[in-house]
Amino acid sequence: MSGIHQDKVVIITGSSRGIGYSIAEYLSNEGAKIVIIGRYIETAQAAADKLPTDSLAVQCDISREEDVKTMVETVMEKYGKIDVLINNAGVFPVKTFSAMTLADWRSVMTIDLDGTFIATHAVYKVLEKQKHGKIINIASVAGRIGGLGFTHYSAAKGGVIAFTKALAREAARLNIQVNAIAPGIVETDMAKSNFPQYALTEATKNTPAGRLGTEADLFGIISFLCSPGSDYIIGQTISVDGGYTMI
Repeated sequence: MSGIHQDKVVIITGSSRGIGYSIAEYLSNEGAKIVIIGRYIETAQAAADKLPTDSLAVQCDISREEDVKTMVETVMEKYGKIDVLINNAGVFPVKTFSAMTLADWRSVMTIDLDGTFIATHAVYKVLEKQKHGKIINIASVAGRIGGLGFTHYSAAKGGVIAFTKALAREAARLNIQVNAIAPGIVETDMAKSNFPQYALTEATKNTPAGRLGTEADLFGIISFLCSPGSDYIIGQTISVDGGYTMI
């Protein structure tokens, strides 16, 4: 198989299912070698086995630094390089602020913000030595405008956006491009289970495109940010939200 990302090694966190797996499948069809990251090796391996290119499944909890270090060592042993890291793993439970506990807050921060730092820090050491690489952080429109019932999630994703900008300044002269994508609501099983139907209906009404996002809406910008064509794009957060945050 050949494609525009032929033989690139792409690590995608939270990729054994959902949006992460869809991105993995798309890039695999474009020729990339995919590293599927999941908390359970059975689901990660099952996902990797379905991909058309050479892929690697690794059991890894991105909130655990030792897990992530071992994952990077495993990737380097097999492939000898890393071209792209996509920080996709995240959780977004809906809870009003008055009902939120410190444990609720920390559970989101641990995955969505700490996990992004831990995975990036381990991979960055490889990219520094290579003097090239791409880091793509999946943020959210909630990190830009806030979200009802999303105080913890909005804070975490706002942190991801700021993290992206700050790291991009350090990384650019090493030929490492760091950018983020801020999706609106993507119509996945997780979104349908987390949001009440009226909230999804209201979000659709307030989106200029007149619909919620799909996983496929993310593929084009992901592919572009993985490519040499994006080498002069540094520290940007690109909204993919049907116009929801155009103002």
